Amino acid sequence: MLNGSPVNILLSTAEQLVIKTNNMAETVLFNSKDGKVTNGGLLDALRSIDAHKADVLYIHTALNFGVPGDLRKKELLEAIYITLKALQVDTIMFPTYTFSFCNGVGFNVQNSKTQMGILNDFIRQKEEAIRSVDPLMSNVLIGKHTELVTKIEKCPVGENSTFDLLHKAHLKIKFLFLGPRIGDCFTFMHYIEERENVPYRYRRTFTGEITDDDKVYTDSYELFVRYSNVFPGPGSYIYENILLEKGIAKRKRIGDSAITIVEEQPAYDCFVDLLHLSPSFYISEPFDEKSKTTGFDVKNMVAL
Repeated sequence: MLNGSPVNILLSTAEQLVIKTNNMAETVLFNSKDGKVTNGGLLDALRSIDAHKADVLYIHTALNFGVPGDLRKKELLEAIYITLKALQVDTIMFPTYTFSFCNGVGFNVQNSKTQMGILNDFIRQKEEAIRSVDPLMSNVLIGKHTELVTKIEKCPVGENSTFDLLHKAHLKIKFLFLGPRIGDCFTFMHYIEERENVPYRYRRTFTGEITDDDKVYTDSYELFVRYSNVFPGPGSYIYENILLEKGIAKRKRIGDSAITIVEEQPAYDCFVDLLHLSPSFYISEPFDEKSKTTGFDVKNMVAL
């Protein structure tokens, strides 16, 4: 229904008319090897994997569907944003991680750019967007469930983090991968690792300066980081394949890439099952407690 959806309040009159009539003006977003990717085609693809059947849609992006069409960059990003809003999901979210304190710099809630993609950074700057005060792994939210970014504590993958609130919410939560693979960037997996208290990670405290409008202060946050001699293995991609084989995840090819979606609880359960089968499933080699090292020297951290 158009009326009553919190996201629709954020739509312009023109956008509401386009969505209401289900007659989106066809716009070429990308030119791919297989043809043109339009906003209408993207919307159809999203609906085909039930992206619209969610209360909260957490979106990882890559925008690797082809070469951008004739739209200017801001026009392209706006067109994709409007297409996502056309799903009429109550709440859409995007990671805007900066890992600022890890990288030895301060965090500005309003101005710190994210390296999680140009669409994410574009949406971060929207007037209707609410960004969490988190100098490590902030998220941007548009829509109804603002508590997911405003009621958080100081460990981005710990208790009362955004991921924890998503997991415990009595809502239909889905993770959408708009271009990237699940194995590339499913940060929610690290929240599960924290809950399972995997031995190859530990909590490390980072301190720095936070600027929030006219308020400037120093604070400390914790992150569940890997020991420095532990490296990721192929497990996240094997996990992704299992999700697809079991029908837990759905994928639709579009342009030169694909979109993938997975519901939170089944994805959580499958991850834990694999971790219980092998405690080292997601790292490159079995973890040796005796040889762990905690050195931390990162210049440009972009992932956990």
